[in-house]
Amino acid sequence: MTSFAHAHADPRPNAVTGKRRLRTEALVTAAIGLGVVLFVGDSAYLQDLAILTIAYAFLGMGMYLPLALGGQLSLAYNAYFAIGAYSVAIMSGLATGPLQQLALWASIPAGVATAMATAAVLGFATRKLSGFHLAVATLMFGIAVHTFLVHSDSLTGGPTGLGGIPRLVLFGWELGRSELVTAGIVSIWVVATLIARFRVSLAGIALRVQREAPAAAAASGVPRTALKMYALVAGAAIASLAGILFALMNQFVLPESFGPKVVFLVLFMPILGGMSTPWGAVLGAVLVVYFTFGFDLFQGPGALTFGVLALLVLLLAPTGIIGLVGQFFGWTRRRLGLGGKGGGHE
Repeated sequence: MTSFAHAHADPRPNAVTGKRRLRTEALVTAAIGLGVVLFVGDSAYLQDLAILTIAYAFLGMGMYLPLALGGQLSLAYNAYFAIGAYSVAIMSGLATGPLQQLALWASIPAGVATAMATAAVLGFATRKLSGFHLAVATLMFGIAVHTFLVHSDSLTGGPTGLGGIPRLVLFGWELGRSELVTAGIVSIWVVATLIARFRVSLAGIALRVQREAPAAAAASGVPRTALKMYALVAGAAIASLAGILFALMNQFVLPESFGPKVVFLVLFMPILGGMSTPWGAVLGAVLVVYFTFGFDLFQGPGALTFGVLALLVLLLAPTGIIGLVGQFFGWTRRRLGLGGKGGGHE
C-alpha cells in the first residue's frame, strides 16, 4: 500500500510554487503590518481599535486550527480568552515592588500553559463528540467559565473585575500602548506565518485529510485523535495570547469582555476572511471590528449592520474575501493567457 506521506507528497514544481507563494505572502503581510503600525501611531482611538482587532485576530486564528484544518467546531474560545487575561491580572497582584514585574512576565507563559491544559482536559472529555454535540458541549463550558468569573469575588473580583495591572518593563523600558500594539501586530504576523507553513506540512495535510475524508485518513494510518487534540491545544494557546495582550493593554479585566457572545463573533472571522489561509481569520477580525465598532456611515449600526454585511459576504463570496480575490486573479490570468488555475490558496 502506498504510504500516506508518499501519496500526499507534492510534485517538485508544485512544492516550489507553494514555497514561493508562502514567501510572497509573508513579505506582503509584513509590509501591510508595518503600514498599520505607522497608520495607528499615537492615536488613542486607533490604538483601541487596533488592540481589539489584534485580540480578535488571535481568537480567530485559534479557532482556525481546529475548525478549518481539523473540522472541529469548538466554542470554548471565550474561556481561553479569559484564562489568558485573568492569569495576567491575578499573578500581577500576587507581588509588589520589583517582584511584581517578575510575576507579570511569568503570567504570560502561565496563561498560555493554563489554557493549553484546559483545552487538553476539555478535548479529552469531548473526544467522542463531533458536530453539533461538540459545539454545544464546548459552548456550555465557555458559559460556565464566564459564570465563574462573575460570581467568584475572591479570585476574579466578581462583576467589577480586577484592575491595577502594571505596564511591562523590558530592560528599564516601559512598554506602553504604542509598543504593545506593535508587539501585537508582530506576533500576529509570526503566528499566521507559522500556521500557513504548518497548513502545507505533512501534519497539516493529515489534518485536512481526516476532516474531508476520515475513512481514507484512518486507512492511511493518520493518528486522528492525536491530531485533533494537538489542534485544540494549539488553538487554545493562540487564543490565550488575545487575553494576555488585552489585559496588558487595558490594565484591567472585566468578565463582560469574555462572555459567550465573543465566540459567535469569532466564528464569523475565518468564514468571512476565507478558510483557505490563516490570514483569512486576520482579515475577518478586521472586518468584524470595523463593521461593529468603527463604521461611521450610520449612527450606532452595531450588530445589525455587521449581520447584514456578513450575510452579503457569505452569499456573494462563500469562499470568503480572500477566496474571492484569488478567483478574480485566476480569472484575470486565464483571460490574459498566463495560465494557472486561480482560486486562492490550496
